[in-house]
Amino acid sequence: MFKTKKKGFTLVELIIVMVLTIVILGMVFQMFNTNNRIMSDIDIKSTLQSEGQSIQEKLSKIGMQAISMECDREKDIELLIINSLDESGEKCKFKIESEKKEGSKNETNGLYISEYKANNNETGEVLKSKKLFTDNLKAINVSQDDKSAEVEIILSKKKGYSDITYPITIKFTFRNKEN
Repeated sequence: MFKTKKKGFTLVELIIVMVLTIVILGMVFQMFNTNNRIMSDIDIKSTLQSEGQSIQEKLSKIGMQAISMECDREKDIELLIINSLDESGEKCKFKIESEKKEGSKNETNGLYISEYKANNNETGEVLKSKKLFTDNLKAINVSQDDKSAEVEIILSKKKGYSDITYPITIKFTFRNKEN
């Protein structure tokens, strides 16, 4: 009798194909996963950098007209007060505040910069504006002497596998210091 050749795959051939498919899919998944992590890091760094730039521009503008500065301590400051001059040359006060959001479980705070207009008629001060600059504030550190100050603001954001910290340092001299 004639032997007819059966068409089909042997078990060994099927196992080899499955192993090669799994190896290739594993490499492709790893490439996509690595790419996703890199894109997440870049997105967070970009966000922190743009927030840092707006904070740095605002504090540099305030610092150029600064008269004096008061803070509650040097590390992990919650309130920083800068006595300065506004655009019209009148005295004003800027408060840089670190506020924890209600119901927030993360370790970052919000950074608010408030401008107060000096009220000559009363002893109080009038709030001119209050703006949230970032929700990613980790710490504010200050070192100052009689004529200048250095403010370090540390921004931090944690998302997925990424935990990025971005420090900002602003140095300014009290040009309008009263003797």
